[in-house]
Amino acid sequence: MSSFGPVKALCLCVLLVGLCAAQKANPVAAGSDIRPAIFQRGQAVQPVAVSPSASNAQLSTVNAHIATDEEVNGMEQTLEQYVVAFENLSLPQVKQVWPDLDTKHAKAFKDLFAALKGQPSPRLGLQCAIPKVSVETANVDCLETVTYSVGKGKTKEAGPAKVFIQLKGKSGHWLVQDMKGTG
Repeated sequence: MSSFGPVKALCLCVLLVGLCAAQKANPVAAGSDIRPAIFQRGQAVQPVAVSPSASNAQLSTVNAHIATDEEVNGMEQTLEQYVVAFENLSLPQVKQVWPDLDTKHAKAFKDLFAALKGQPSPRLGLQCAIPKVSVETANVDCLETVTYSVGKGKTKEAGPAKVFIQLKGKSGHWLVQDMKGTG
């Protein structure tokens, strides 16, 4: 089995969410199935500096509020489903939480998932600030890290990189509407 090169992984991640990240070796502890909460309640997560193209999707500050615990719980459930879909290398699962996935992002996912197939599952880490919500839209500023195998029991880590996720909610159910990386 050929190893998956760190440069190729980084390029595919850049395509996936438009992010640039440095890579460093990072061994994954055995049995590290417990992941931290996505939303860092009570902790400061650096706000994401959004690119001009992403700022077009920014919420108006008029009528915006900090997400309630109920909204945060719903958003966290959606983002956890996205993380599981990514780690399962499953485009159909990604589309369950991002039904309006555009062709560009879908192709990037297909390419990345194909490159990672046949290797131990990658780990996707998201650390997000509590979002602001306006009407039924939430802007979520996150730091994303992807840990993947490079062969012979070694892993590499891409990130953390800044990513902006826009969620659309109805009746407490949230879906990914857009995702953009900066860097």
